[in-house]
Amino acid sequence: MSNNYISLLLISIYKNIIEDKIISKFIDFLTSVNNKENFETLLKKYSDFISLLYDANSEMNLRKYVKALIYKDENILSKGCSDCINENEQILQTARYELSSIDKLLNNNYESIKQNLEILYPKNIEIISHLPVFYSEGEELNLNDILNSYKNNGYGIFSCYTAFKYNSDKQIIPIQYFDTITFDDLKNYKYQQDILKKNTLAFLNGKESNNILLYGDRGCGKSSSVKALINEYSDRNLKIIQVFKESFMYLGELFEIIRNLPVKFIIFADDISFNEDDKDFSSIKAVLEGSLSHKPENAVIYATTNRMHLVKESFSAREGSEIHYNDTIDETVSLSDRFGIMLTFSLLNKSEYLEIVEKIAIDCCVTVDDNLKKKAEEFSALKGIRTPRVARQFITSYIADSM
Repeated sequence: MSNNYISLLLISIYKNIIEDKIISKFIDFLTSVNNKENFETLLKKYSDFISLLYDANSEMNLRKYVKALIYKDENILSKGCSDCINENEQILQTARYELSSIDKLLNNNYESIKQNLEILYPKNIEIISHLPVFYSEGEELNLNDILNSYKNNGYGIFSCYTAFKYNSDKQIIPIQYFDTITFDDLKNYKYQQDILKKNTLAFLNGKESNNILLYGDRGCGKSSSVKALINEYSDRNLKIIQVFKESFMYLGELFEIIRNLPVKFIIFADDISFNEDDKDFSSIKAVLEGSLSHKPENAVIYATTNRMHLVKESFSAREGSEIHYNDTIDETVSLSDRFGIMLTFSLLNKSEYLEIVEKIAIDCCVTVDDNLKKKAEEFSALKGIRTPRVARQFITSYIADSM
């Protein structure tokens, strides 16, 4: 590394930025220019840098790319802000110096590099004129802006994504393309959705809020209502982590990861049910209430199920002595009782179903007439059920048949 970039060796807080593959390629190229290396070697290094920048979907703006790295970087400063620890002045001073050094690096823009190469290699001006362009426009790195982002948005993947899934390997994986459904897309169950909104707003405002169990038949909009919440309040840093049944026993570890982050999380368990001897039954019951490690204040649990009490009961469980029977019933009911709110999504009657069909048809610019309603009823009869999902499936099918 040349003397021009020796200060980059001192970087410790933002070491991940300097070691990023694109930035390290850029530094390597600039160092080679300063050392007046072989022209062919320089072209190869520049090509490697540009190729990676293309692949990063960065709009070819190196400064914008670096800023994104800094805002999501996990380091002592970002973690300190998220943990509400008072920042050490020495750390702040170090961060300012490092950001200044990175800014100087980014001041090497395409035009200045091109001019320098033309001076150093006058015989190759024609080739130099065809160098692929990259940009470095934008404001200088500002520590206060960066600190505010850490405090408001967290760091790492939590600053970049809204939805995640938590697997049995205890990994939190971002969901890049989250469902965009909104409450406007949902045509019924307004009472249930209003309760969901009120509880979620209380949660976002730091007030007492309940875990919620959404119970009802398939296709009634239970999961869609929860997803619509995220799209409704994502601008308030509401995020969602879907937890699968096989991960329930690791919920304690998940809570410790998110406990001190400045964002709010809905922990979402979709379509859950248990057998009577299911080991995951006790795990989630303890998390909801009764565990030594309490649920963090920035998390609330919303779950959906097709079973009122979440547990599949067998006829054998109802046999035996009265004492054993009561124990079984108490155990079965104890889990659903630990949700402060239970919302029921019942099946639609004929008029409710046709009303939803009509609303969806209007949204899709489909003419509503007696023929449409007749075909909608025939479609639901074939499905054997009337739900909002069936109504939407009918309109999709109706439009396709009309083309």
